[in-house]
Amino acid sequence: MAREFNLEEVLTNWSVDEEESKAQFLDALYEFYAPGNGLYTGLFQRFQADITEFSRHLVTQRAYTIEDLFKKGLEL
Repeated sequence: MAREFNLEEVLTNWSVDEEESKAQFLDALYEFYAPGNGLYTGLFQRFQADITEFSRHLVTQRAYTIEDLFKKGLEL
């Protein structure tokens, strides 16, 4: 069951720096993917899918496990 929206809780936990960081990241995604339509819809999901595919590629093509990647400090 979905939680009820609580404005007081949102405002109490609000962080301007964190929200600014999120906005900058989304702007960087928009610039990278260049959808050109002024919409940010789906950019983060596209980023997640691309990161997942990239990770799978690293693991399969280079025969690394995730543990190996972290041991190597993600040096590629």
